[in-house]
Amino acid sequence: MASYHNIGIVHNGELAEAGELACKLTTAYPDGRNWWLATQSDLHEREAELANSDLIVTIGGDGTILRGAHAAASRDIPILGINMGRVGFMSDIENEDAVGEVGWYLEGNARIEHRFMLKAVISRTDGDSDPILALNDVTLARGATLRVIEVSTVVDGVHLATYRGDGVVVSTATGSTGYSLALGGPVMDPTSKDFLVKPIASHMSQFGGAILQSSSTVELTVEAYEDATLNADGFIDHTLSAGEMVTITQSGDFAAFLRRKPAADFWGDLSTRLELRKGSVKSPPRRRI
Repeated sequence: MASYHNIGIVHNGELAEAGELACKLTTAYPDGRNWWLATQSDLHEREAELANSDLIVTIGGDGTILRGAHAAASRDIPILGINMGRVGFMSDIENEDAVGEVGWYLEGNARIEHRFMLKAVISRTDGDSDPILALNDVTLARGATLRVIEVSTVVDGVHLATYRGDGVVVSTATGSTGYSLALGGPVMDPTSKDFLVKPIASHMSQFGGAILQSSSTVELTVEAYEDATLNADGFIDHTLSAGEMVTITQSGDFAAFLRRKPAADFWGDLSTRLELRKGSVKSPPRRRI
């Protein structure tokens, strides 16, 4: 596999340690490589550097990775996540190991894992909005007013439910370990193209949600009198008024991540990160047939 030579580092500007680690990486691996640095807040100013990059390294939590992924996905640039957060489901390296381990990835040894994204389009009286992409989730929730909202949810032209509560989250397989998991939703294989619909704090909150195939279309319509907020990946916000609808599909776009472990190790890492078990557990021996 090809090695990486034009590399951008996107780090959490609110963590001094993240900036320090970014500088250490550029000095640890200088030969034959061009590095550029940006915080997640000024990444939008680096169009020229992004156009010539073949790898994005993110240093921070999942929020930093999401911002890096939005910039990288449309340009087919893979991402290597270094975790400085608490859980870091999307990261592949812990920050204390980064300086010693990054070189293995830069030499092109890692496999590439594709994570599929959602596309949301808001239908307004003056025309549809530009597509909004999400790697984790799209959430339609109540705004600043402390009142419940009603969200009509239609799947492939069939009315699934009208949720009355705080809103609805539509999650990718990647996002199933995020907000959806906190709401009691299931964890999906991260490479799946399927996606999940889950209500937020409604009288149907115990409903585990609906897992939809990749070809499905979800239409969410605000039916309450109060405005609602559409949020994508925690940092893209749009206001929706009563009667306005957002249409969500699997976009066909994906973010590419560098991975060291086999894909199946995701489930072991999940158990460890969520403290579902302690220590290692050996798989049972296979039965001979």
